[in-house]
Amino acid sequence: MKLTTLALLTALTAPLAFANDTSITTLTPETSAAIEVDSNNAPSFPESFKPQGEALLGLQSLESQEQAIQEEHWSGLPFLGKKAREMGYQLPIPLGFNVFYNKQEVGYVAQDDFKLGLKGSGKGLIGRIDENIVIPAEDVDITGEDESIQLKVDAWILPFWNVYGLVGYTKGHKDININLQSLGIPLPLTLPIEYEAYNVGIGQVLAGQVEVIPGMHPFIFTGVMAFTNSWTTTTDSTIQTYIGSFRTGQRYAVPGGQLAVMLGYNYQLINQDITGSYTFDLDKNTLDVDYEVNLKSAETGNMSVSMVYDFGPKQEWNMFLEYGFLNWNQVIFSIGRRF
Repeated sequence: MKLTTLALLTALTAPLAFANDTSITTLTPETSAAIEVDSNNAPSFPESFKPQGEALLGLQSLESQEQAIQEEHWSGLPFLGKKAREMGYQLPIPLGFNVFYNKQEVGYVAQDDFKLGLKGSGKGLIGRIDENIVIPAEDVDITGEDESIQLKVDAWILPFWNVYGLVGYTKGHKDININLQSLGIPLPLTLPIEYEAYNVGIGQVLAGQVEVIPGMHPFIFTGVMAFTNSWTTTTDSTIQTYIGSFRTGQRYAVPGGQLAVMLGYNYQLINQDITGSYTFDLDKNTLDVDYEVNLKSAETGNMSVSMVYDFGPKQEWNMFLEYGFLNWNQVIFSIGRRF
């Protein structure tokens, strides 16, 4: 029994924007390989996947075995790389880093009832308020915006499998609209929550390609799974973000390097527990609010279009740009290097 795995030999990676991260996949310049593992665990490369004439993904093919064999990387990565090089395949530089900028506007819903502790001071009705109330989750309206900077380091463990870790900083805010008409406060109040956060995360990417129409550029694809945990500095809050994405597209030779254009589906689930306090100034009165709420992203699925440009003497540099749309707006930009 044979197991065939398509392997896209490119650097990838989907960054996680803050705890809202995100994902973005970055491709390096090299081409792809298909690895077969037979029942004896001996890797081989089927003839149908070898570069013929013009190489896959628009790169010039290798003309001889001597040309095809690259120097082994000092790290020894990726595993199975030596066999791939002997069969005439170019491998990506296995180690790399990227710096990502991410900005997104996301809607949220409360996972349970919104708990408020209210205490007023001053004259009139507000000055007499001193009670705890609960607002039903369906009556809470929440919007948010985050900006994030992430540093990601990654390694190709196998020609088709990349793992990465990241650290990042996020500045963001959420607006929680609350209705207190039952307490005699006629206008809805917006509870602004400003925060900064630091996060760590891990992720992995599977990559490959498939030739849909003979003679046509093959379609490349990447699948990403990742998780980040964030700690805020201005509220008693932690944020967990779960990321998944699938992107597919084609890659072409352009002046100075290679350009890939991809269409993607992104999954993002954000959970955030928030506790804190805020003081409203209301016409010579003050209202102190202690709050506790568990939030999650209102939508988990989004579409995206992205471009990856690989350049440099060995195309070791790369730039990535992605726009997310449909259920939330998101812009991601990155620049990185393989080494």
